[in-house]
Amino acid sequence: MGPMTNGSAREAIVDAVAAFFEVHEVASLKLPSGWFGRPHDNWHQLTGVWTDGQRVHIRLDQTQDLELDASGASVDGRILRVVIRAGSWGWTDYGGSERHHESLDEGAVEFHAPQHR
Repeated sequence: MGPMTNGSAREAIVDAVAAFFEVHEVASLKLPSGWFGRPHDNWHQLTGVWTDGQRVHIRLDQTQDLELDASGASVDGRILRVVIRAGSWGWTDYGGSERHHESLDEGAVEFHAPQHR
């Protein structure tokens, strides 16, 4: 997919995320700042994806939230790449209750599916 800027394009990104997880079930997460955890060590499940018309929201594992000013998405085999202008990542440590937050710079959020799926 090429650059996307309108509401229907955001819906296409939502559809791409949903379709990717429907096929692969789980994926590791790479943020513009680097891997969340060790590469291919954490496998996240999609528990929600939607747009509010301005941003794309992706919920993983029921407690981890990406809020993205997304401009496009593409799939290359086992990798889904969502291009963002900015965003935020909120998460809770597994088994913990402390909430963490990271502002995301321009770049890409990537979901890497395991090879065995």
